[in-house]
Amino acid sequence: MSLVFAFSANANHALAQRASLNVTQKSLKEVFRLLKEQTDVDFLFTESQLKNAHPVSISVKQKGLKEILALCFEGQGLSYVLNGNTVIVKKENNSPVLVNIQQRTITGIVTDEKGTSIPGVNIEVKGTGKRAVTNSDGKYSISIDKDNAVLVFSYMGMATQEVAVASRNVVNVELKAESADLSEVVVVGYGTQKKVNLTGAVASIDIAKVADSRPITNVSSLLTGLAPGLYVKSGNADPGGNASLLIRGQGTLNNSAPLVIIDGVEGDISRVSPQDISSVSVLKDASSAAIYGSRAANGVLLITTKQGVKGKFSISYDGYATMQSVGHLMPLVDNSVRYMELLNEAAKNSAVAPVFTEANIQKWRDNAGGDPLLWPNTNWADGLFRDVTAVNHNVSVSGGTDKLTSFMSFNYANNPGMIENTGFQRYSLRSNTQLQATSWLKVGMNLNGTYSTKDRGSQQLEGMFINSILAVPTVVPRHPDGRYGGTNNSEENSVALSPIFYVNQVKGTNKTNTLVSRFYVNVNPMEGLNVNASYNYNLFDNKITTIPTQNDRWNFQTNTILVPGAVALYVQKQDINNVRNFMDFDASYEKTLDKLNMKLMVGGSQERYLAENLAVTKQGLIDENLTQLNGATGVATATGTLDGDWAMHSYFARLNMAWDSKYLLELNIRRDGSSRFTQANRWGNFPSASIGWRISEEEFMKSLKSTWLNDLKFRASYGALGNNAVGDYESISVLSSVLYSFNNAPVNGFYQTRFPNLGLSWESTYVTNLGLDFSLFSNRLSGNLDAYNKLTKNILISLPAPLVNGTISIPPQNSAEVQNRGIELGLNWKDKIGEVGYFVGTNFTFNANKVLKFKGSEYSLSGTSMIKEGLPINTQYVLLVDRIIQTPEDVQWVADRIANAPFDPNDPETDPTKKRRLNAFPYGKPELGDFLFKDVNGDGIVDDNDRANVGKGSNPQFFYSFTLGANYKGFDFSAMIDGVGGIKTYFQNDYYNPVLRWSRIINQEIADGRWYPGRTTTATYPRLLLNDNRNTRSSDFWVQDMSFLKIRNIQLGYSLQSNVLSKLKASKIRFYATLENYFTFTKYKGLDPEVSGMAYPNVKQAVFGMNLTF
Repeated sequence: MSLVFAFSANANHALAQRASLNVTQKSLKEVFRLLKEQTDVDFLFTESQLKNAHPVSISVKQKGLKEILALCFEGQGLSYVLNGNTVIVKKENNSPVLVNIQQRTITGIVTDEKGTSIPGVNIEVKGTGKRAVTNSDGKYSISIDKDNAVLVFSYMGMATQEVAVASRNVVNVELKAESADLSEVVVVGYGTQKKVNLTGAVASIDIAKVADSRPITNVSSLLTGLAPGLYVKSGNADPGGNASLLIRGQGTLNNSAPLVIIDGVEGDISRVSPQDISSVSVLKDASSAAIYGSRAANGVLLITTKQGVKGKFSISYDGYATMQSVGHLMPLVDNSVRYMELLNEAAKNSAVAPVFTEANIQKWRDNAGGDPLLWPNTNWADGLFRDVTAVNHNVSVSGGTDKLTSFMSFNYANNPGMIENTGFQRYSLRSNTQLQATSWLKVGMNLNGTYSTKDRGSQQLEGMFINSILAVPTVVPRHPDGRYGGTNNSEENSVALSPIFYVNQVKGTNKTNTLVSRFYVNVNPMEGLNVNASYNYNLFDNKITTIPTQNDRWNFQTNTILVPGAVALYVQKQDINNVRNFMDFDASYEKTLDKLNMKLMVGGSQERYLAENLAVTKQGLIDENLTQLNGATGVATATGTLDGDWAMHSYFARLNMAWDSKYLLELNIRRDGSSRFTQANRWGNFPSASIGWRISEEEFMKSLKSTWLNDLKFRASYGALGNNAVGDYESISVLSSVLYSFNNAPVNGFYQTRFPNLGLSWESTYVTNLGLDFSLFSNRLSGNLDAYNKLTKNILISLPAPLVNGTISIPPQNSAEVQNRGIELGLNWKDKIGEVGYFVGTNFTFNANKVLKFKGSEYSLSGTSMIKEGLPINTQYVLLVDRIIQTPEDVQWVADRIANAPFDPNDPETDPTKKRRLNAFPYGKPELGDFLFKDVNGDGIVDDNDRANVGKGSNPQFFYSFTLGANYKGFDFSAMIDGVGGIKTYFQNDYYNPVLRWSRIINQEIADGRWYPGRTTTATYPRLLLNDNRNTRSSDFWVQDMSFLKIRNIQLGYSLQSNVLSKLKASKIRFYATLENYFTFTKYKGLDPEVSGMAYPNVKQAVFGMNLTF
């Protein structure tokens, strides 16, 4: 027996009436109800008729009912007849059935709403990977294998349409201007949300657009410039290294790194291949991040990896080769004669004996241009770095059935390193599988394993850059027969060495294995109820073997060993093993009551982390080619041991409410318990609340929505976050072992070295955020604007200890406060001119950092970097240079200052003519060619009391990026420009120093700009001195602006057209060429403004690659 439904109405306009619909995946029954509300038409149908009808997605405005019904019934196997004002649904006489048929070709034309044909539209047979593109007349042709095939039409600036082919051979499509996609979802903590309903500050990054074609193997560096508020700093760009990340400034004096969540569990961003990532979300405010509670104070990065897609399996290959070379090189004196002359000049200025005899210098002059193995002029800046080719290959397979889907990938990356013996290799394998066991039960498994190796020279890089100051021009790097050179100068210090020698001082292996596994289940026991549970097991195992090499350093003039290699050989084995066990459970229920939509989510998690680190060294290695401990004859000694163990238990909940899709509310709460704190302070609560107002949906905005406004939303949020990034045992006493003497015999014992901190608690961050999201001009322009205030309290710092404590130290205390306030702006424009599609985007972030509470009037000084209340973190605290003394007038001015220095208040003499004066220049009387420091406090004496604050801290005040791109037929072009400003650092070391030392390199710029006798007003650097630091005292002369602008990426690509692809049975073949990190504009004198001090710089890369899909 069939149940008949009828919706009553009174009218006689029938199919001529007009209606509007904007529905996504709605049932026919629901669509009929909506049409009935807008028209005077009845609908008559049976439940069985609609049983197999697929959901409908339609977006039309004031279209005729006949046209709307045609869209509703398309591909449904249903039709209708009109009886008066009643639409009677019936099955088609030739209703399509799911049977195998011969392959046939579908043709058609694609137009816009004005009837103009659109070239370059992408057409895909859904789930098969088959693709085609419309020609210049908007026409297309594509083959299908089944009558139930669905064609997907997509084009930039237009709404994507899915059309069922059914029995038709011609399918013409009208694409409509893209409206705000109400169904677009963004990954948030423990779930997803519709983008239009977000009330927190969340940046969603479409990383797939860049991951397949940029020569970057670590995700952290790939994020540069892609989201406002996210600052990426390379720090150290050695192969396999990671960039450091900051979200909305440095909020603490301790660990400021954001929390990284990969597929629901905390993970290492370096262990995931960029090509495996589906989406990245950046949670920046308390509303969006509070669901992660005590670890979210520095923001959260949510990374979701790819899953299998239902349909025919497709195979993709993404690969590239990149030619790498160093960018900026520091200019060094590479002429041996000039090097010796400059050292002697420095000795003369310091009134000491010459370093080199004139006879020796003349000998080198006479042999200039001779055999470079005997009379070298080595430039270490050139010789240290080499041009290399790195490769990356990624193969993935994706597909599945209605029941089972799978995504699998394999990645291989090989970077030999621009400095030899610093290479990096990584193998990565991923398998993400999901089974729809029943209509209400889904289970899945994600597995990711990596194996990587780093050459042992990578562990020598820090020491290598330090010791490279000994790489003077008289040293031969290496003989063609492989022997390493020392200095060929008999008057040179034998410590002079080659950086290439240093980086090869050790050999061995550095191997890392990781396993990341996730097993999950999803249950939908009833409509609106969704239950999830997962278990995660992560393993990190790093094994390092270190063996010194017996490399001698030679004088090739005398062909003798200058410095013998290591005599005492040893072998060291280090094993670092970390295990993370994580379980979580959450349940959510969603319900719509009239205009109110509500969703409640509750959950909990349990986590435990175990760490073991053991290093064993055994002396007396018989031969350096032996790598096992048994190959040494000495006693094995544990040179480093560490055990770590911490756990966390959490509960969390979130409530989302939306009224009429206009007024939005979100409430979050998380309660965390950490083993790092005592029982009294173990638990912390982290709530947040946010509201949203979709102004564009109000009645009074209709006139604007019909012209230029598409979407406008206001957001506001406030909440608390926590930081438990402290040591595992900071709250308890620390004991150290010691040998006591009892009865003249040593006895093992322990003594207390640190008091417990029973009051140790969470660092707490409170964030206020105001935001605006907008979309204008048919969604061609979209953007967001955020203003925030982030206040972090209870920051752990070390306070002064009373002397009565003796040698027992005071543990860190929750005492300091830091504030970050800023503005973020993101703008994107995309459009089309003729057959050329293009886009332009930018984002800008301004952040003001300030220490609000520290140690009262006291400050902390590390080198020149100061932490003090009222100033940004790591403000430079230095003397100020007035000028270089170069003229007789300058000399007289110094003499007058000495003659008129203040009287010594401790001198009892009362006669002014006899009273002793203070030393006006405690650092030493400045002479011609020296700095003249400013007397900042005006007391007539230049000393440490005249130091002043310079700069705004170690992090930029603002950073920005610009992206642009265009496509024409098969060609595509894109570029990215990014930069930072308002960041200063102190850069004055042996690479950049007017104080010379025996067997130390000399900077060419300083040598050329130095003051010397006869140079009166044009010197840009002080005179050269030998072992005299008067001009290298910490001053603003050596504080450098690290602001920069980089053309980060320029790319040109070409994709083969559909007619060629069909012959090759491929759905995508694209070739591209890229320049990465090629152009940098900066005043910074070091190797790279993104790298602190002297470290492995970012590399310039010329890339050639391809993307294939079959």
